[in-house]
Amino acid sequence: MKLKKIFAFFAIMEQQDYRAICGQFATGITIITTTHNGKPYGFTANSFASVSLEPAIVLFCLKTASETNAAFQASKTFAVNILSEKQEAVSNAFASSKNSQETRFEQVELLSSSDPVIKGGLGYLMGDIINFKEVGDHIVYYGKVIDGKRFEGNPLLYAKGGYQRLG
Repeated sequence: MKLKKIFAFFAIMEQQDYRAICGQFATGITIITTTHNGKPYGFTANSFASVSLEPAIVLFCLKTASETNAAFQASKTFAVNILSEKQEAVSNAFASSKNSQETRFEQVELLSSSDPVIKGGLGYLMGDIINFKEVGDHIVYYGKVIDGKRFEGNPLLYAKGGYQRLG
């Protein structure tokens, strides 16, 4: 592991080492969505976590440079779509910055359009954004969950730089 020396007393980890170590931790894949001015917005995220049970609070992160931040901050609502192992193509469509929002949503069938819920996932959580804060190169959003549903299947996972599956 390499460390960069900054000043005489501090050192920071090289970005590639940090990324490789964090890549050892398997995460589930989600697509976080919202609707603003009648238009759906969404992105692929593995930076999602449950924060609190009482009240039910989750967090997700979005790159600060993403134009999608404006939609989330204006709408103040979200839906977390938890992807199944059969939705790798959906994950890729929503992860590509080359795809417009329109192109992304052409790839999926929706169960709900208030905050888009994608058909075929393992579940979804919907709620209201209660806070957000820029941290490093991302904005961390906190949301209060007000609704959700669970479906059967196995999750789409990401670890070691690629998609993984259970079993």
